[in-house]
Formats: sequence, structure tokens, C-alpha cells
Amino acid sequence: MPYGPIVRRVVVVILDGLRPDAIGRFELSTLGEMMSAGAWTLRAVTVAPSVTTSAVTSLVTGVSPATHGLAGDRLVIPRAKSHLVTLPRHLGAHSLPSSAFMAEVPAIFRGISVRVGRRLGLASLSLAGSCAAEVLAAARRALAEQRTGTIIMHWPDADHAGHRDGWMSAAYAAGCRRLDEALDGLVQAADDGHTLIVALADHGGGGCAPNDHDGDHPLNRTIPILLYGPGVAARELGPATLVDVPPTILRALGVSVPESYEGRILREAFVTDERSAAAVA
Repeated sequence: MPYGPIVRRVVVVILDGLRPDAIGRFELSTLGEMMSAGAWTLRAVTVAPSVTTSAVTSLVTGVSPATHGLAGDRLVIPRAKSHLVTLPRHLGAHSLPSSAFMAEVPAIFRGISVRVGRRLGLASLSLAGSCAAEVLAAARRALAEQRTGTIIMHWPDADHAGHRDGWMSAAYAAGCRRLDEALDGLVQAADDGHTLIVALADHGGGGCAPNDHDGDHPLNRTIPILLYGPGVAARELGPATLVDVPPTILRALGVSVPESYEGRILREAFVTDERSAAAVA
């Protein structure tokens, strides 16, 4: 069904490795304030396997790893089992640009990263910085100048600390707080009355092993999802998965959802859709 846009721009922030219980335990105040004014869940489910490459690919293709073909953490151009309609390409067909900002990768991976970004349909891909604050700094010009479409950021701080020192360790807590501080900067830079901020984790961690996040365990696969901005209903979301995020982004921008997408629109997140979503539930 056709529908009008709720916002002009969506900023997506992947908080790599952020467990939902870390928000309260480590008193992540920015996330807490965004949750009080936004739509959120601390019980969403990520994809299987619960690894970054699989999850991020699902985020930009709208389908599970079983469909897009990247069922591991090795960066390759996937051979999908069916035709993929990537989120950036679909938005581009509606004259809405997509840019992405990630931390620096080793030189040996830069070429494949650029090719993957081009294949996904990104208008630009930045690989600069080593932490959330530096990735945000690299994105500031785009935040000021790209007023439509999507801006996607990946912040690695919590994941790096979890692998090094263990999930829920003191170092992990410090990494989570750095994410929270960067979110405060993002809200100040992007909260213009026309921008939806979507913050989510790609996976948790510490379920099967203290320093890892792969494996079928609730602590690995349960993630937070948060929507904050104009038109968002302040409420807890219903059952949600990572693949619900791409169609929800399209709904916010007033763009149709490809039939291939496997998730649902989180209609209860939006004031304009809240009543109809409740009627269906």
C-alpha cells in the first residue's frame, strides 16, 4: 500500500556487540534518554550466525544469511540464492542516496570493501577512524550536507573490548560508554526535526564463550533496537528481529518495500501507523 514519508533522512548506527543488559548495568544515559522518547526493544533477535558480516549484510539486503549467502565473518561478495534488492540501490532508484562510515580496515581488505560497497549501491563509503568518536567525526560532513536518504555508521568499540577482555568486563563497559558518548554527539548533529535515528546492535556476546558472540545462545543473539526522532511513538516495540529494520527504514522514508524482504515493518514505532498496527495485533 502507498504511504507518505515520515522523515527525509534515516541515520542508522550499528553498535557492534552491544548487549541489551549493558544499557542498564553500565548506566548508558544517552541510550536511556533516547529510549524514554523513542520506540525500542531490548528483546530483538539478530540473524544466525550472530556475526557482524552476516548481520550487516542482512541489514542492507533485507534477507537472512540463508538467502544472501554470507553465513560467516569472512568479507566476500556473496553468491546469493536469489535476486537481492539492496537497501541502498532501492533507495537510489527513488533518488535517495546512501552513504556508509566504518572504521579503518587493514589495507589488504580495502579493495574488497570498496567493491562490496559499490555492489550494494552505496554512493560513498568511508573507512576511517578506529572508534565511535572517530567514525562519527568522519561522518560529520555528510551529516551536515546529505539531507535525504540514509547514512549508515558502524561503531566497533564494545565488540573490540569484548573480544579482547570479555563481554561485561570493565574494558567492555568502557567501550559501551564510548558508544553512548558518541550517540550524544550524533543526536546533537542530526536531530534536525527531519531525521530518524535507528540504533541497533548486530549481535550480543559472552553466551557460549566470554570473548566471543557466535553460537546459538540468547546472550549472543538478543539485541537492542531503538528508533528516535520525529513521528516516533514513545513505546516498547513488539516482537522484532534485525531483518525488520530494513522495511521499517523504507516505511519511514515513504518508499515501497521489495517483495523479497523477509522482515515486517515495525508499524507500532510510528505515530501515524500505531493505531492500525494495534488493530492488526
